[in-house]
Amino acid sequence: MFDLTRVPRSLGVFALAGALALTSCSPEGTGSDPGAGGPTRVVEGANGAVEIPASPERIAVLWRPTLAALTQLGHTPVATMGSPGDPDHGLAPFLPEGVDGAGLTLVTSSPVEDDVNVEELATAAPDLIIGVSTPNGGQAELLDTLEAIAPTVLLEWEGTGSWRGHLEEVARVLDAEDRAREAVAAYDAAVEDARADLAGAGVDPAGTELSLVRLQSGTEIRLETPESFPGQVVADLGFARPEGQLAGEGGTDFVPRGYENLDQADGDVVFVMAGSGYPDAPETFSDGLWGSLDAVADGRIYRVDHDFWGSANHHGAHRIIGDVTAALTGEAEPAV
Repeated sequence: MFDLTRVPRSLGVFALAGALALTSCSPEGTGSDPGAGGPTRVVEGANGAVEIPASPERIAVLWRPTLAALTQLGHTPVATMGSPGDPDHGLAPFLPEGVDGAGLTLVTSSPVEDDVNVEELATAAPDLIIGVSTPNGGQAELLDTLEAIAPTVLLEWEGTGSWRGHLEEVARVLDAEDRAREAVAAYDAAVEDARADLAGAGVDPAGTELSLVRLQSGTEIRLETPESFPGQVVADLGFARPEGQLAGEGGTDFVPRGYENLDQADGDVVFVMAGSGYPDAPETFSDGLWGSLDAVADGRIYRVDHDFWGSANHHGAHRIIGDVTAALTGEAEPAV
């Protein structure tokens, strides 16, 4: 998936001064004083206890899975991170179906998608900022600057597996645990409905090996393991995995391979992930080395959107469930 673990090592005096000046002009009830607009509450984050507005109205999120969690909980942020240059800033996989993110303020410093533009952030006048603390830093280095704009809560993001608990952590910040439980229950129900549909189509997940292949470039593929985001979702559906895709290498949740090792991508059914990260990826997979795969010969290979399959959030998880179910029940056309 995308990598938002890098942040600027330092901020210039001008940027910081500009951020503070813009904050001082923010609307009444926003800014760095959580008590200015009404009652407050204290929440725990990776950065300790933080006093925030009891009912924040202008929330900025600095991690796209946090955007997904926020919308899942019924909130619309005033600002978020994204991909500069993309038509929708790369936000579609992190928003509910049918919701357009065009109206959101993008606080990303082009061309690097994970640098926070503090001036744009201050202009959005948030009354709460939710960021992340990652093994590589996240927004921890920016904490003093962010807190000068608005109360800031950093949440731990330790890797892909954090997508499940992240929703509940955001819910605790927003006092929305009931909504989080509903979202988790909706995901569990989607899994059970998919299992029933698959059974009705005569599909035995435990006896069906799904191969998950990400097209990384023209020379490299990545075989997604059960620890990856799509790997976790298909595991919830009960599917088996090919032996060569059970463990990553070098602490990753994928196995990097060159196209000369494409035979390791075979399975009873193959899902090929291509997206904005590799726009030159082919639409079909019957030529060249792909033609040697049993899944291709059997017409059991499907092209899916890695922007969703690698998004690490509940919106993306529902997309994976739908794509897999459609493919194995005959509703989706194979990519041959």
